[in-house]
Amino acid sequence: MKKNLRALKASFVMGILIAGLFTAFLPTASAVALLPAQGNLKMEFDTDAAKQTVTPLGAPIYIPIKVSYLVSGIVAPAVVGIIGGRMPAMIELSVDQAPEWCTAIVSPGIVSTEVSTSYRSANATVTISVNENAPAFTQSKIRIKMHARALKGLGCEISEVTFYDEIPFTPGYSPVISFTTPNGNFKEIGPGSTANFNIHLENLGNAPTEVTFKVLNQPRGWSPNIISMTTLGSKVLGEETTKDIPFVVQPPYNFGYHNERQSFQVSLTPAYYRDPTLTGKEYIITFVVHSRGFSTPGFEMVFALTALIGVAFLAKRMEK
Repeated sequence: MKKNLRALKASFVMGILIAGLFTAFLPTASAVALLPAQGNLKMEFDTDAAKQTVTPLGAPIYIPIKVSYLVSGIVAPAVVGIIGGRMPAMIELSVDQAPEWCTAIVSPGIVSTEVSTSYRSANATVTISVNENAPAFTQSKIRIKMHARALKGLGCEISEVTFYDEIPFTPGYSPVISFTTPNGNFKEIGPGSTANFNIHLENLGNAPTEVTFKVLNQPRGWSPNIISMTTLGSKVLGEETTKDIPFVVQPPYNFGYHNERQSFQVSLTPAYYRDPTLTGKEYIITFVVHSRGFSTPGFEMVFALTALIGVAFLAKRMEK
């Protein structure tokens, strides 16, 4: 009986010592998870939404994404049994890389999912817009960063995980030009003369641009002339973006005195140089020509011969 009592006391003391040792080393022991598991992330995006072209300085495009999280590893079911239901996986979302002419954001910036051994998902939206320096119809991409922090439970831990994925997109075409008329829009000339105007063009779009010209009105007896088309380079590609286009008007030249004023409307329409169906806004410039003076068509030779005869007559008289 006494031996049993002594053995019981010894066991009790040993238990106290072991408990004390466990308590003393508890911070160190808890730093190492007895049951480690691995966090995993993946992303999917709406491919149809990503196929939309993004118009420079226009409305952005919105691409829905789905972010998914699961726990893997040999002891993953046990770890999920301890942690799952007690805390969700918090996933931080951000745009990690984008072209300098692109603005992209992810909303919301943090999503949460259930902790499970099968994928659980949350939804977000990526918004993409571009400025005038985006090269038209060039395949581009942004990179999305996803980060889930480590999750810890009693004797177990799910590791943190960072995952990157890319979303492709394509900038559209911006058919924008500017123009000035350096020597004005009004000319006063005499019959038989020509009114010479100049149109200075600049391509503000993000691709080489064809500009077509049309004279919208052609009054009887007047002769307005301008080229039908020209091509302007793109600043985005390092090309020359400006040109000077002459517009010439010749007034009527029938016999008699003239005092006529006429306006002309010239149409300018920009279009993508590889696809003329991608046109921009039509611009219209108005020019005014005032023809004033006396014209003698067909009598120039008569006047010239008369002048020659007069000179010859004077020369003979001087010889006498």
